[in-house]
Amino acid sequence: MSTDKRAGRKLIRGQRSTTVQERRSYGLDDAFQLFYNVKKAEGMRERTLADYKAHWRYFREWIDENYPNAELGDITPSIAREYYIYMANGRTKYEGVEGREIVGQALSPTTVAIRLRTLRTMFNFWARERMVDINPVANLKPPKEDEDEIQAFTDDQLRLLLAAPDTGTFAGFRDRTLYMLLADTGLRIQEALALTPEHLDVKSRCIHLPAAMNKNRKPRIVPVSAEVMRLLFELMTENRAFFPDAERIFITAYGEPLTGDTVRKRLTRYGEQAGIADQVRVSPHTFRHYFCKTYLLNGGDLFTLQRIVGHADISTTRKYIQMDDENVRAQHAQFSPIMRLRAGKRR
Repeated sequence: MSTDKRAGRKLIRGQRSTTVQERRSYGLDDAFQLFYNVKKAEGMRERTLADYKAHWRYFREWIDENYPNAELGDITPSIAREYYIYMANGRTKYEGVEGREIVGQALSPTTVAIRLRTLRTMFNFWARERMVDINPVANLKPPKEDEDEIQAFTDDQLRLLLAAPDTGTFAGFRDRTLYMLLADTGLRIQEALALTPEHLDVKSRCIHLPAAMNKNRKPRIVPVSAEVMRLLFELMTENRAFFPDAERIFITAYGEPLTGDTVRKRLTRYGEQAGIADQVRVSPHTFRHYFCKTYLLNGGDLFTLQRIVGHADISTTRKYIQMDDENVRAQHAQFSPIMRLRAGKRR
């Protein structure tokens, strides 16, 4: 022990500091509001903030039912594990949504993993702020997920889909241009819909996406083919003729920004019209799958693709590239060692 000469009292080095519970007790909702406000101030995307709210609501409802009056410091690893088991095994899917409840069906492993990740992010924040001593979710491992094949359009399906819009109308020409852009660049639908003429670089034939428009908050450059760049300029010419004040490239027939929901509804209708709705999921993201898969099959490399589509982790890019049986057979026929040996003998 040592003595503080100024106060004349003894100091015990290494003595455990006051616990969180002794220091202050935090209500669950107050703790979440602090977390939410900080993330919002950091510029977190609205979609992510909405997910935080939803995932927290699910957790709070379970806590209220099983541990009423619990506060932040009361959440132990044991309680966190109970909630994990509840999500993975005991929860009724769509519980509380009238007409959609599926009794006895657990949440998918993907959903459980996402909600677990959200809770881990929250408790990590509270631990850094010294509002809790430990993260009760830290040692919970996400459930293993089956790696289902990611569907993409075939070339024939894409041709049929592109032929569906009536390009004699503004809406039809706009829709086809959007689909061409998505298939040519792999842009996410919200990235494409947020484009303005200032994002286009005609000389370099590319799109400059600022950090604020990207999911990973990093700027990126996306190359565009000459054909698609031409279509974009034709569309902008149409826009200026009727709506000179419109900022976005993709707008409605009334000059308002086109929304993702509108795009999805119209795509569904075109998919049925093209006769491919029962063959493949007709959605904006399927264009992204098509771009990634086709880019690699045509000889593009994985790392360049990662930069184009804006993935922070190369493993995410790999998941997009799942070849179907026909692609596998074609690649095997081209690169089979035995076929190369036979070809060498014939020479």
